[in-house]
Amino acid sequence: MQYAVGNVFVLCIIVKLKAELIIELDLQAPTSELVGFQLSHLSADTALLFPETEDPRQTTMAQNKCVKVTTVHDLLRRSYNYIVVMMILLLTVFLAWPSSNVAVQAFTTPAAPTHKRLHLLTFDLDDTIFPIGPVVAEANDAMISRLHTFGYKDANNDEIVAASKRIRNELREAGEALTYTDLRKQSIRREIMRLTDLQHHQVDDSVVEDVFDSWLSTRHASADKYLFSDCVDALEAIQIQHPDAIIGAITNGRGNPLFMPSVKDFFHFCVSGEDEGVFPKRKPDKGIYEAALDTFYNVRKEESPDSLNWIHVGDDLANDVGAAAITGAKSIWLSAEEEEESDLPSWSTATKEEMERRAKLNDSAKKYVSSKISSLNELESAVMHILTSEG
Repeated sequence: MQYAVGNVFVLCIIVKLKAELIIELDLQAPTSELVGFQLSHLSADTALLFPETEDPRQTTMAQNKCVKVTTVHDLLRRSYNYIVVMMILLLTVFLAWPSSNVAVQAFTTPAAPTHKRLHLLTFDLDDTIFPIGPVVAEANDAMISRLHTFGYKDANNDEIVAASKRIRNELREAGEALTYTDLRKQSIRREIMRLTDLQHHQVDDSVVEDVFDSWLSTRHASADKYLFSDCVDALEAIQIQHPDAIIGAITNGRGNPLFMPSVKDFFHFCVSGEDEGVFPKRKPDKGIYEAALDTFYNVRKEESPDSLNWIHVGDDLANDVGAAAITGAKSIWLSAEEEEESDLPSWSTATKEEMERRAKLNDSAKKYVSSKISSLNELESAVMHILTSEG
């Protein structure tokens, strides 16, 4: 009852103010003082208060019942006072209304999300956010150029690749493994040995380290330069739509987005197959993905494995789609439609047997594809598809 009485009282005041808010222009003032209005421009309701008449007495009576405004300043001053009063009264009505708590909640309570929350998004690097071919080519050029500065003018990248293959064969026969970093350093050392009479132990370690560092720094710079054109936009969209998500990189090689200026601020971590505690469990071994999960839980200790929503993005069916899926991720396969199977790049040291085994793994991994995209500008849609799907 008290609400009804209060509301009726407030509404009466509003009606009274509405009647008093009618403003008449001083019809006796010069045209320049009529603030740009004419009587014909008034609304129909207002015109009724000023009926057309030739009787000056009636006109004067009508004018005396209204507020007279002759200048813009006066108009604004009077309007401002009324507007302030109206705002106060409207706020009073809003707060006094019995269901106002519902109205307040409508403005203050965010809408319930229509999709699951994304906790972790991980990316492969090579051929996923940048093309590996031109990146490695530039890094190799920098490596050879650095060897030239040390006086090894006949240094040749083809010879270094050949040395890498011989080293891998030797290790395979011995049942041993070597990181890509150590493999490249040994190949650089053998190239220096080929060009000199030096023995393995006689090659200056500082030269080998210097040449390798030149290769690695150029690799990072070139990866940043050759980023796919839609990469940054895709990462920005993910960051906007999923601001709480942790973004990481999982790679077998030496790429690292944390050393790439264009994308470093988007990534929280990078796990490499070269890392201590990971090697030799490189993709498609699930060990590298488990290491990535350990890194995630070190950042987000409050998250539970039972409710984790994790999506991995990569171009390789075996290494990315299948391996990530069996570790608990939903997998997005980045596969450009125009791409076709091609020969190995000249710098690859993979054997024919390894490639045949990889092809079989690729076929078996296809069943794990949660979503397929042809470019990174489709990534956010694919992520939302996965988060809104059941299971």
